[in-house]
Amino acid sequence: MSENNKDQNENGKKLEERALSVFSSERSEDITALVFCLITTFGVLLFTKWLV
Repeated sequence: MSENNKDQNENGKKLEERALSVFSSERSEDITALVFCLITTFGVLLFTKWLV
């Protein structure tokens, strides 16, 4: 029983590390997407203002 419990704890820790790494990579992708969106929005507003 004790060995099984140790294995479960180790598996849990590995899964937790994998989950955290996935969340951190998603966070950086979200920030990159936000920056591109803001740049695009600013560009569209700037060019539409020039056309009017």
